[in-house]
Amino acid sequence: MSIYALGSNGSRQLGVGHDEDLSAPSLVGVDKLDASIESIKAGGNHTLILTKSGTVYATGENTDGRCAHPTEVASISSFIPSSLPRMEFIAATWEASIFASAQSIYVCGSGAKGELGLGQSVVKTDFPQQIAYFPPKGTQIIDMAACMGYVVVVLSNGQVYGWGNGLHGELGNPLGIVWQPRRLDDIPFSVTRAVCGKDFTCVFGDPADGQLQLLGLAKRDRFNIKTNTPQTLRNWVDVQATWGGVYALLSNNMLVAWGRNDHGQLPPADLLVTAMAAGSEHMLVLTTSGKVLAWGWGEHGNCGLPTDEQRDVKGRWNELDVGKNVQRIGAGCATSWIITI
Repeated sequence: MSIYALGSNGSRQLGVGHDEDLSAPSLVGVDKLDASIESIKAGGNHTLILTKSGTVYATGENTDGRCAHPTEVASISSFIPSSLPRMEFIAATWEASIFASAQSIYVCGSGAKGELGLGQSVVKTDFPQQIAYFPPKGTQIIDMAACMGYVVVVLSNGQVYGWGNGLHGELGNPLGIVWQPRRLDDIPFSVTRAVCGKDFTCVFGDPADGQLQLLGLAKRDRFNIKTNTPQTLRNWVDVQATWGGVYALLSNNMLVAWGRNDHGQLPPADLLVTAMAAGSEHMLVLTTSGKVLAWGWGEHGNCGLPTDEQRDVKGRWNELDVGKNVQRIGAGCATSWIITI
């Protein structure tokens, strides 16, 4: 297995051993992983890998311990394993990391608006701390998502909890900063998945029934995200979000999306894909023919070349060819990831 990366790299968050941005897929320096990759998540300047064995690896900015390593190493230049217990989910805000098993959550890093979920005015922890008394007794964590400034968690009873910056209603009512896990209590169905944009949360019920609801954007809906949210959306197999849009991969391999499109973030028509990965303002997909395509805002090279004077992808997409069979893709804050067999 090999990992290739491109995009923003000023804090060595690509794990390639230097701090230069990359506009072509480059081989990542990583010690032998203990298992295949389950997921990749990236904050503003750090990246997390979760393997199928539950081990967390991290690289990038670490002055506040957001990589779950001692702060004596301020910047990590290649993926190294943490000492966390077995995890099942990972997520990242701009400056913090969140790790979850079915029955526990650990956080580390920084968050001035409650992103750590550790209580009133706790804005930094340079080592992983467990959020006490969460999840509630008798429940398990089945999904977790985060964006720049907040986190949401879906529980086995269909309820959703969140913490962090809820000033736009993305964490329900009342609006404001939420310093520890709080239930989002205005959702009329049992939730199975949640995705986070910059100022909104979109929650989904059973794909067979098609329930969904978008919360947030209470002060401004500049890109008509809330307005364009469909009443129902059935037969999805994956859902994700950029900072400004929601994306659903359907069982027929088609993509449905709505939201911001000023940098060409919304998908081209008639693509058939088997996997997708949402970055901050760009998308990667793996097509049914095995190609990796990228489109949207390639400000740091994260969509490959060519791009125009605004760093938007020219044409419909760029193909990112690594010359090997692709197993998985990932995307973060202006970063892109390709995992090959």
